[in-house]
Amino acid sequence: MGEKTITEPVLILREIEEACRVCNTADLQQSAETFSEWSGIAFRVGKNYLLAPLDEVVEILDMPKLARVPLAQPWVRGIANIRGNLLPVVDFSGFLSGEMTTASEKSRVMVIDHNGVYSGLIVDEVYGLKHFMESEYTDAEPEVDEFLLPYVRMGYHRDGKVWREVRLFALAETPQFMMAAV
Repeated sequence: MGEKTITEPVLILREIEEACRVCNTADLQQSAETFSEWSGIAFRVGKNYLLAPLDEVVEILDMPKLARVPLAQPWVRGIANIRGNLLPVVDFSGFLSGEMTTASEKSRVMVIDHNGVYSGLIVDEVYGLKHFMESEYTDAEPEVDEFLLPYVRMGYHRDGKVWREVRLFALAETPQFMMAAV
């Protein structure tokens, strides 16, 4: 009789544990289906609020010291030594619109590495990682500067702003991007 009373609480606890596992697994599957989110690096170029897919940005740097590159396009701001690697640094806005970014303490360099194109893009400001829920998605026409239209796609609406995803790899694949020499 003493043995039966000891075993019963253990069996009861095992049954409770198993019921919790089944219940939690079902809840997790349901919440994964219900709450789909997209994450990206939020940044600003001029008045445009943009997002870069996480897999398109290698790192984000403070403005490094740049060495001038002779006979380069004006949008090639220079070359930086980043941990022993030479990084060509391009003015994002300057390349696309001809209007150069005025560097400030908020300016950053977003580094991309795509099909052998290792480059830094100067942007006005980086806001960091942002997560957007499926309910914030918008497919409305992008309200961005015209020079961004070929590279911008879906967007997310939050706090009165529409954040547009920009395809940095598509930018790096353009023939003009590879024509840095004058």
